[in-house]
Amino acid sequence: MTISALLFIVFLFGGAHSTIVSKCTNGPLPDDVQIENCDEEPCVFYINSETSMTLKFKSPRKLVNIAPNALANVMGINVTYPLGQDNACDGITNTKCPIEKGQQVEYTYGMTILPIFPEVSLNLEFSLQDKDNNNENVECFKLDIQIKKP
Repeated sequence: MTISALLFIVFLFGGAHSTIVSKCTNGPLPDDVQIENCDEEPCVFYINSETSMTLKFKSPRKLVNIAPNALANVMGINVTYPLGQDNACDGITNTKCPIEKGQQVEYTYGMTILPIFPEVSLNLEFSLQDKDNNNENVECFKLDIQIKKP
């Protein structure tokens, strides 16, 4: 199993309760992060299951081209994980792009924890980046994750 597959696990979010996450070095925390079945770190995700996350934030400026980005740290190695979604506007549920400055935004991303994923612990950094502004993080959070067999 590749580290890339592990990173994909990080995107298992969406739920009714806020999840306690950590701040990134670059970029503000979202106003709210809800990860399905996870209130605090480490989030435990089970192989062969589905999960989702929802981020809520206030747009710092007009946003036209935004993209999700996931960086996983597994055993001291950083790996960018391909999310299969190049345009974050596809995951926005409460409005449409372009997003005006000051507008409240709700972004949701869902995924399946595939049977090929190994049991592993990792730290995931998830961000939405402004493609029109040198990929600056519009929002960013870090989260410790454990992938386990059911």
